[in-house]
Amino acid sequence: MKKTTLSQFVLVFLLVTFAGFTAMSQTDKSLLWKISGNGLAEDSYLFGTIHLICPDQFMMDDRIKEAFENTDQLVMELDMDDPTMQQKMQQLSLNAGMKNLEPQIKEEYKEALNQFLMENYGASISQFGVLKPFVLSSMIMLKQLPCEQIESYELFFTNLAAEQQKEILGLETVEFQMQVFDQIPIDYQLDELGKMVTEDYTQKEFAKMIEAYQAEDLDQLYKMIAESGTMTGDFAEIMLDDRNEEWIDDMENLMKEEATFFAVGAGHLGGENGVISLLEKAGYKVEAVK
Repeated sequence: MKKTTLSQFVLVFLLVTFAGFTAMSQTDKSLLWKISGNGLAEDSYLFGTIHLICPDQFMMDDRIKEAFENTDQLVMELDMDDPTMQQKMQQLSLNAGMKNLEPQIKEEYKEALNQFLMENYGASISQFGVLKPFVLSSMIMLKQLPCEQIESYELFFTNLAAEQQKEILGLETVEFQMQVFDQIPIDYQLDELGKMVTEDYTQKEFAKMIEAYQAEDLDQLYKMIAESGTMTGDFAEIMLDDRNEEWIDDMENLMKEEATFFAVGAGHLGGENGVISLLEKAGYKVEAVK
């Protein structure tokens, strides 16, 4: 896989943050689901991704590859082959008016943030404070992962679609995804940022998440987020439910036109307001592909 740029990693972490796992109560353990019925001429597929993973934990088997080959287009949360995406991300990663958020960071977190940023990026929060908190969170998480090289399902599918000459589309725009964070209080985001460098929960939670993901256990992923009280859990309606609802009409239109392979954060699949449930309520048959 080609080398991933820092701006792509910013996007990847943005999606990780969105993918707070809320799963349905179910017995089927699978990340791949077949969508059929309700007048569809061909089957489409829904795959739950995790946006950052170490190479030795990256899973890709024949059922996923076969499902991908049997579809005509790839649809992800964002159009990953949009040539303007990185430029937009860089522009939208800065606080309005280049405001520096350093004065708003609690003293109990500031020293730890400065130490972490200096050791890993050679600059302090006084310099990085013009970046939005979620961008800083991405920079921190990348350095906390237990591997230097990172794999991304989104980039994998993007490259595969290019090889197979399939169209790549997105359910959302960069502008939309970025503005979701603007609805969450800055002080809350800064506290979450501080906890990342003063507590060891990030590494522990990520390891548990990977374990549940590899087991394709949506129930366990739900339990983790329900008990963690993270930003996605506290703002689930904004970050998950509302977005899932918005996607369904677009997904229906896309599936009616062509057999589609949807690859979105696994957290969007489950739960009463998850994509699987919403598709079933819309009249489609959604089956786990074991």
